[in-house]
Amino acid sequence: MATLEELKIEATAEIEAAKPQYISVNNEERERTEAEYAQAVTDLTNLKWQKQEYGYKSNRALEYPSIADQLDKLWHDINNGTLDNTGEFFTALKEVKDNNPKPGA
Repeated sequence: MATLEELKIEATAEIEAAKPQYISVNNEERERTEAEYAQAVTDLTNLKWQKQEYGYKSNRALEYPSIADQLDKLWHDINNGTLDNTGEFFTALKEVKDNNPKPGA
């Protein structure tokens, strides 16, 4: 896992590689100022950190079965007497969690 300083170095390299960057202000296009480049580095660093620290949550949310499917799996596990870590419900959710681990876990 990258440190915040490592992420800042990475973000700085990406912003530098993308220079010159232009923005439109009052219908006039101009290059970003040094302060705007510095803010872009800060913003990209924060985005990278957020993705590193919390990206697993959005990845899990996209991969979990729908609530209806989860309830169906749960019902079948109760009906089959497999309401434990061998049942469909547990194994389906465990697979998602294993494929998208929490950082540091």
